[in-house]
Amino acid sequence: MMDRTWSVEIEGKKHRIEVDYGRNNSWIGKLMVDGDEVQTWKNSQWLDVPKEIAFEVGGKPAVLREKGLFTARINLFFEGKLIKEA
Repeated sequence: MMDRTWSVEIEGKKHRIEVDYGRNNSWIGKLMVDGDEVQTWKNSQWLDVPKEIAFEVGGKPAVLREKGLFTARINLFFEGKLIKEA
């Protein structure tokens, strides 16, 4: 089960962005787009998330940015706009 999920629409097609913080036995966090693994990172602490992850969704720019100090929060920006969680 993923920790955060968003949905964006490009030219009538919905795309799903998911983040797993890596609070599991492997301690590996991951970013998934439409079910494909886009990036992974080693989670050395309880909620260790990269400060920023740049990637593309359907050829368009997207960025995940860490927000918060004591709880893991990630905001998704797609084409420069903040996207609400699904």
